Amino acid sequence: MPVIPDWGKLIVRMSLAGSVLAASACIQSRPPTVVPEPDELPRRVVLALDGLDYRDVQAARTLGQFAAFRPPGRLISTFPSISDIAWHAIFGVQPPAGYQRVFYSTRHNAVLGDAFDAIRPIEYEERMDLAFDAKFHHLGAYLMSWSTARREIDTDVEAVLHTRGRPTVYIYNVGPDALQHTRGDVAQYLTYLDRALVSLQERYRERTGRALEIVMLSDHGHNRASQASFLPVAESLRDHGFRIARTLASPADVAFSVDGVTTGFGVFCHPDAEERVMAALVATTGVDIVTRRLPENRFLVQSGDAIAEIEWRVEAGRNLYRYVPRTGDPLQLDTVMQRMHDTGMMRADRFADAAAWVRATASTAYPAAVVRIVHGHREATKNPAPILVSLRDDYRVGLGMVSVANRMRPLGGTHGALSASNAVGVVMSTFQETPDDLAMTVRAQFGGFDDLREPVFRKPGLFIGTSAALRADRFARSRWDTRVLTMADTLPLALLTLTDRERQWGDDSTHTRVAMRMQVWRRLGAGRRDLLVTEQSVPLGTWSRSTDGRTYALPADSLRLTGLEPGAPYVFRLWMDRFREHQGQWELDGTRDLLSLSLRAARDGVPWRY
Repeated sequence: MPVIPDWGKLIVRMSLAGSVLAASACIQSRPPTVVPEPDELPRRVVLALDGLDYRDVQAARTLGQFAAFRPPGRLISTFPSISDIAWHAIFGVQPPAGYQRVFYSTRHNAVLGDAFDAIRPIEYEERMDLAFDAKFHHLGAYLMSWSTARREIDTDVEAVLHTRGRPTVYIYNVGPDALQHTRGDVAQYLTYLDRALVSLQERYRERTGRALEIVMLSDHGHNRASQASFLPVAESLRDHGFRIARTLASPADVAFSVDGVTTGFGVFCHPDAEERVMAALVATTGVDIVTRRLPENRFLVQSGDAIAEIEWRVEAGRNLYRYVPRTGDPLQLDTVMQRMHDTGMMRADRFADAAAWVRATASTAYPAAVVRIVHGHREATKNPAPILVSLRDDYRVGLGMVSVANRMRPLGGTHGALSASNAVGVVMSTFQETPDDLAMTVRAQFGGFDDLREPVFRKPGLFIGTSAALRADRFARSRWDTRVLTMADTLPLALLTLTDRERQWGDDSTHTRVAMRMQVWRRLGAGRRDLLVTEQSVPLGTWSRSTDGRTYALPADSLRLTGLEPGAPYVFRLWMDRFREHQGQWELDGTRDLLSLSLRAARDGVPWRY
């Protein structure tokens, strides 16, 4: 039975909660081109081609292909050099929950996700104007790689010519990565792509009288190591006295996830065991480099007996990095650093910024490794690992659904490692020079990719976030007022997204009020009925609303989404109740069933999803 809320009391409560909030600056938008009319074709297309290697593009250009493009630059990936974290960095959207979609969560102290999470779209895909986000497209691409890659290109061309009112159309293709993983013919793919883009330019010019601006970029390279052996990393750790676990219950437990075939991954363990786990990994045949996060913004780098440290600091808003060899030179930077020092690219104290490290090391064995290691341990995901592993090209690791698909046909190369053979993608355009760059900074070359599409909400959603995460999100922070952006960073926020249909149905008016009713049920399992823990009804008008009207925010404790039993499974059911005033009383006029979520409470009693 819906609860008729006390409108006045809850409005007062929200006013008090909002009294602690302060202002936040908005991002200044820099459109890359003139904003088109509603019926006008886009001026620019950004082709995000997964796994396209810089070397393959260079080879294609020697054959006269991509002649309309300026010389390509190296786009150096993240570390690990894998798609989810790299694309999020390239487009400047919030980092994903983990390095891959099955991941270890520090909030839950558990490995989260399942096989189907690997094929569900996440933010960078949802912000594309065109991305094949059908459930089995990614998986199918690794089984029928050439037909999928060719179909993507054909669809891309038509999509550009049928898009209206967008300054830039963003397109994501998984095809080249699938070809690389499955021994496909990348040269054939590039020939087909080049012809398609030439045709697109001709058709576009016929319709508009101008040239279409094209940006082509990729998230990582491919090591081409089709004969690599699978590394039994789990067995190696067990030989050193550790056990692979989904939860870290003791110093002997180690958690990691590898959703696919890769050469780079994160490892989680008890803090007291980090040194021993790192030593065990370094001693494993096939491991090239292991890095570990240390206190005070320091990072240990080891390859065999060679050990170095990286130091990171921020001065006047600039990120600065120093590489200090201790025993040997695991990143092979001694000669490079001397040149950086002699040419003024490095300060006297041996610190240099990211741009300097890119210029000096883009063509080395471990390009921009100093910067990428720090990013990988700090910002690449919402759950950065204390230990990162990079394999030699003659080894790889593989688990998960994509790995199964890869094993159903001969394996090609892969990626993930710190080395250039894994990490160097491409960036080039038809209208400006594109120097070598990092995944984390390349968007500045093109106006910031500020006109990315807003994700489309096909159904209502509810998740828990924080004001700190909203401030860090360059798209979100311009849509929230100071009440939300300056709530305490430790305060969990319930963030509700509604579709246009729900918003129209639940629009408050003079004689209509809407409330969100939440039930929290504790799952008991073993054939027992779920237990209703609490039911709360909160007027929608008391929620803070984003300026685009699509998202609502409320302290999570207002819906009793805090203080739950850590680790316990719950079901959260949400309804929208509409009330109409009748003879001075509010009477229920209708109810919409919005959602039902099954989540576990994290260690702090909050049902975080990451």
